[in-house]
Amino acid sequence: MRRKLVSYAVVLLILVATYFAYQALSSQNVEPPQRPKPVAKNYVAAKPFEPQTVETTIEAFGRVGSAEQINVIAEVGGKLLHGSSVLKKGHRFRKGQLLCRIDDIEENLDLQARKSSFLHTLASILPDIRIDFPNSFSEWQSYFDGIKLDEKLPALPEAKSSKEKTFLAAKNILSEFYAIKSAEENLKKFYIYAPFNGSIVSINYQIGSVVNPGANIGTIISTDELELEIPVEQRDIEFVQKGKAVTIVDESDFEQNWIGTITRIADFIDPNSQSVSVFINIQKRSKYEALDGLFLKARIPGKSVKNAAEVPRRILKNKNEIFVVQDSVLVTRQVRVHKISENNAIISGLKSGEMMVTDRPSNASENMKVEIIKPKS
Repeated sequence: MRRKLVSYAVVLLILVATYFAYQALSSQNVEPPQRPKPVAKNYVAAKPFEPQTVETTIEAFGRVGSAEQINVIAEVGGKLLHGSSVLKKGHRFRKGQLLCRIDDIEENLDLQARKSSFLHTLASILPDIRIDFPNSFSEWQSYFDGIKLDEKLPALPEAKSSKEKTFLAAKNILSEFYAIKSAEENLKKFYIYAPFNGSIVSINYQIGSVVNPGANIGTIISTDELELEIPVEQRDIEFVQKGKAVTIVDESDFEQNWIGTITRIADFIDPNSQSVSVFINIQKRSKYEALDGLFLKARIPGKSVKNAAEVPRRILKNKNEIFVVQDSVLVTRQVRVHKISENNAIISGLKSGEMMVTDRPSNASENMKVEIIKPKS
């Protein structure tokens, strides 16, 4: 029994000694001081708003087209024949050149027959004119002698009295004369002349084909007057003025450039592009020639905007708001946006010297504390 008590006492002493040893060791382990957590800083790039007069420029692309493009329509029927020009796509011609003609032999013979009949009628009334209108006889005789079947019918002598006029009408002189003049005018329709200097765009009938009245022989364009049609967004059309000089460039070859003039501004919106068409007349140059169908870029000088500044487009938020820095805090300001281009925007509505934020963190928000750094160049 005594031996058990001793064993219990020894175990108890060991436990007590272990406890006090643990406490002593624990008191010697001092935790190192913790560093204060760093406060995150937000940096922005900013520059002062400096109001001035800003000159606007509108850039747009368009295709060159002829100011005059017409379809060559046959007014009469018959066999299509050669003119003095080659009737082929791409062929150039000069103003007044015979493009083609339609066989007019039958029409010519019919006209000759009418003139012969008219001469017969005149010959039959000359004796009556000698007796009833002696003062007019010499004129009518000269008129009769001057008629040539292969030339246009000359104008009739003027009747010297109402009696003479009635006599001529009763003998069908007037009706036959005007019928022949009408046939002479109709004969012109068999010959198709170029109305301008130009080129043939397309041909629908070959030489030797038979065409009907109303047939579209082909399409021709004028090369003397070319124009560039460009689409301008409705919000920018207020900056475009008729009569303004425009710089036109070929982006594939910057050496090729032209000067143009705005001739027309459409007063409707194109339903496909939702833009307004602006037409620019291209001035011809001796060194470079703008061709129909060429894709060119136009730079249009617009109106001046006063008390405004041109800023990077990316600084806008919600279309018409920007951040400014006020007392090291971001504040939202509403601005008036006059014009937006691909990379820049013209704005006004800020006080001179207000610090506009030009570059900001993605989490920028109202009342965020910030520090200004030098703007990116």
